[in-house]
Amino acid sequence: MSTSSATRTPDKKKKPLPYFMQKSEDAALPSFQNRRTLADHVKDNMLCAGRKRYFQRIVYVGRHPKVTGMTLRDRFLKLIKDLQECTTNEIKLFGLMINFDGYTVHMVESAEETIGEYMHTLAACDLFEDSRVVLVYNNINQRFFRKLVWRASDYLNELPRTELDQRDPNLTQNTIDAFLVKVYKLCKMVREEELDESKSRHRKPSGERVILIGSAFKSLYLDENYEEHTPDIGVLEYLLGLKCLFTVPEYAMFYGKLPDVTSFRDRVWPIPKDLTPYDVFETGKYDVNLTFGGK
Repeated sequence: MSTSSATRTPDKKKKPLPYFMQKSEDAALPSFQNRRTLADHVKDNMLCAGRKRYFQRIVYVGRHPKVTGMTLRDRFLKLIKDLQECTTNEIKLFGLMINFDGYTVHMVESAEETIGEYMHTLAACDLFEDSRVVLVYNNINQRFFRKLVWRASDYLNELPRTELDQRDPNLTQNTIDAFLVKVYKLCKMVREEELDESKSRHRKPSGERVILIGSAFKSLYLDENYEEHTPDIGVLEYLLGLKCLFTVPEYAMFYGKLPDVTSFRDRVWPIPKDLTPYDVFETGKYDVNLTFGGK
């Protein structure tokens, strides 16, 4: 017996294919007229990952008036709370914010527009004596954290300072690389700690009772296990003195604006060894125009 078409269950709505699998009239064009741009690849990757937003990661360091790490935490918490109360962005701020006595090392992740709004808000406040944006990572594939995690430390002044060889031509790049390696290591360690904490707080039913496994207390302070991977004051002060890195206010002014020829003058990191100066063909007041072989 054959069932009537009226009794058949309707087919489920199929999900649209990724951009690069969709057939269109462009497929019939010659290859030289159908070249894909970087934006096409980014769009495809986001579709395959099931994301509609462009995520960013930013690492910045700051120096503050002499206050404790927990006091800095409270000030940043208030700033972020005020931002989230008035923002229209749905995606919140994620990341790891480590506050030392007088210094901060923050790694924030979120949608591009959320980070842009946060940096503008941060630049408008008076929390920093000095600051530098060390890393801007666009279109990250995976986040370290699904929430905003805070840590404080009071052992920064006890760490031995790194001796930096000012004669090393690769000092800037090597110092930034070593700093970012330590920051990423701290992020991984704190993330594992957060995962262990969530497992220990898992509630398991036993009859009519609910048993709390492990301790519900979590320390907001970094212990001695993190000292080896913590950038010392010598490294932080060196980064804060680099003129090739944007300060937080400078980056906030630059963020969201179309760049022109003057946007990256001496502010691009890393600077190639064979970088041709941007003003090599400009003539100044005291320049002499030399010609050879002519009469």
